[in-house]
This record gives sequence, structure tokens and C-alpha cells, in this order.
Amino acid sequence: MLVKNEADIVASVLNSASSWADKIFILDNGSDDGSWEIIQSMKNEIITPVRQDFRPFSRGIRAEIYNEFKHLSSNEDWWCLALDADEFYIDNPKTFLFSIPKTEHLVLKKSLDYYITEEDITESIFTDNFENNKKFIKYIKKECWSEPRFFRYRENLVWNPSEESQYPIHAGIISYKHILVKHYQFRSPQQMQKRLDVRNSSEAKKNGLAFRHVRESDWHELLKKRRELVYDDGSYETYKSLPVRNKLKQSWIKRLAIRLGMLLKIYK
Repeated sequence: MLVKNEADIVASVLNSASSWADKIFILDNGSDDGSWEIIQSMKNEIITPVRQDFRPFSRGIRAEIYNEFKHLSSNEDWWCLALDADEFYIDNPKTFLFSIPKTEHLVLKKSLDYYITEEDITESIFTDNFENNKKFIKYIKKECWSEPRFFRYRENLVWNPSEESQYPIHAGIISYKHILVKHYQFRSPQQMQKRLDVRNSSEAKKNGLAFRHVRESDWHELLKKRRELVYDDGSYETYKSLPVRNKLKQSWIKRLAIRLGMLLKIYK
């Protein structure tokens, strides 16, 4: 888990993830809003605050944490390669991953992306506490985003920090099943503005390639209209029915090549 300035939500995410994770390793990437202090106060047999690191964000940092603690794993264990500080799992990962066939090694999330609407702003009073605000945030983008979230551990699996890869390069075959996640990237006007300020800073633009897609400068620009979204009625069927807009797939030829590579131990 990499965290930067998520004081309004990080405790909620850690409490939720502690219900299914065996270990949670957290690196704070330079918070100045009290996030690190909250994380340290929650240290226990599951939650491990690793350290603060003020380097610019990079995917290689996740690989460093993996390499630091992978000795605790056994073959066939699952690693959550990115426990984002604004995500909650609808599917219980421990139960979900148990259902994945041994022939599949990489599980993608299907992200239900929540937005604050113009109507919400007029009807509700938002604070700096997510637990207060989440009851007002009830509308989801009509299409979901998908990206890797879990990989199956192998003793010789290599995740090289210098390669800036999102997951170990030979992680294996992608599962056909997506795990469902609630993603609250927008939680209050004040949080939205701070998020924009951080991502639009000269340092972020210089070092954080992932933030160059940010075009907005004012939180009002992030608001949606309810008619543009889907209402969260709490139904699992509603969540499952939302389409994924970026289909990350492996062709049968690629899947066969990966399988052969693993059998022949070409892939570590």
C-alpha cells in the first residue's frame, strides 16, 4: 500500500482490508495531512507501517516493498500488488481468490468509480471525514476501469523495481474473472481540490507521468450530473452488469506460450 495525503479515508480502508488480508505493508509517499500518524497508530499483527519515503511516486516502489517482504510467502499465496487507499472490495478477496483455478495467476479488478454530483453538493454537507461523506456518494460511472490487483506467488518470481512494471513481468495467465472494487477517488470538495493541487504541481508534472492526464484545476470541474451516472442501489447484480471499458486480455496463443514457458521454467 502506497499512501499520500489520504487522512480522511485511510483508516476506513485499513479496517476493511484487515478483514481479509494476512499482512498489509504500508509506505507513506510524503503525506503532510496526518495520514502517516494515523497509519502508525493502527499498527498491529496485520498492519505494518514500513516507512516514509519522499521520492516521487513510481511503480517501482511497490516492487521494492514486495522484495523486502516476499520471504514471508509460500508458493500459491496471493499478493495484492496495490492496495489503494481509496478502494474497498465488494468481493471478499480471500474467498474470491480461493475460487481461481490453479492455471490462472493474475487477477484484475473491476473498479466501480464513484463521483460526487452537482446535485449532491446542493443537497448534502460534506466534511473532511469519509465515513460521514460516503452516505452522500451514491452514483457510479457507467463504465468500469480494469487493471491488475492480485498475483499468485512463486518462489522464483521476479519483480524488478527498475523496470517500472505494474506487476512481475512473468506473473502468468490472467484470470477470466474480475474482482469487484468500490473506488472513491472523489470524496469531498476539499479533498478533490487538494488532489488536483498535488497532481498539478510542478513537481508532479515533472516526475509523475501518471498525472499528466489531469486537465482540471478546480474541483467544480470534477462534478458530474446524476443523469450521466448509475445510481448505486446496493445490488450485486447492478455492479456485475456494468461494462468494463478497457478489456485487458491475453490471446489463446499468448496464454499457451506463457503456460509452456512456466512448465519449461523459462519464466521464473
